[in-house]
Amino acid sequence: MKVFVLPPSYEGGESIHLEGEAFHYLCRVRRLRRGDSFPAVDGRGASYHITLEETGRRNCLLRVQRKGSPRREEAALTLYQCLPKGSKFDTIVRQAVELGITRIVPVESRYAEMKIKDPHGRGERWRRLAREAAQQCGADGLPEIAAPMNIGEVPGDFFGGGGKKLGVFFHQNPLERCSLHEYLYSCPEEIALLIGPEGGLAGGEVLALREAGFVPAYLGHRVLRSETAPVFAAAALRIILLEREKWNLKA
Repeated sequence: MKVFVLPPSYEGGESIHLEGEAFHYLCRVRRLRRGDSFPAVDGRGASYHITLEETGRRNCLLRVQRKGSPRREEAALTLYQCLPKGSKFDTIVRQAVELGITRIVPVESRYAEMKIKDPHGRGERWRRLAREAAQQCGADGLPEIAAPMNIGEVPGDFFGGGGKKLGVFFHQNPLERCSLHEYLYSCPEEIALLIGPEGGLAGGEVLALREAGFVPAYLGHRVLRSETAPVFAAAALRIILLEREKWNLKA
């Protein structure tokens, strides 16, 4: 455990009682004992120093000391992921946490392989997986797992509310000559990555996205798996953002 993620019920204060899954993880899986200390973050990314004060058979008491405010990334990243088949979305959630994605949105599209019959149950599972991944990799916080939406709702969801935003959808064909560097030159505050399903985006979906303000990007000629494409795309964006001060576009 690199860092413990405090449960959503924590709203501040010097102590917190844990039971259920969180208690089991600390006292049974990690085998922590009274007096043990460890780092923690809340869902917003604020950091804490935690000490295990008391333990019982089914619950424990933690002493909580605030250490720092949430760290701000250069740009908040939202991943709109068209639903793949099987359990691949589970893998995508875990990888998105490691990459610092701040919001994950399951998207239903024409060629999406999976239809969600139990959105609440799936959402709870994905939030649990996100928490586990965050604790393993030492993430600064937890991404929001949004309710599933249709691809036609994506532009309104992302661009609604204004702000300096960039929406990018990744396509298997080079639809545009602009590079990611050129798109990011405007220094957006929020960036959306839309990844299509295994069957790709339908022509009408591509047209609608472009008309709504999303721009196309190309990841090369290799055919990427649906669980590989978001990692490739997010990593490319992160590197460019991290190195922004060291590159310049030619006039």
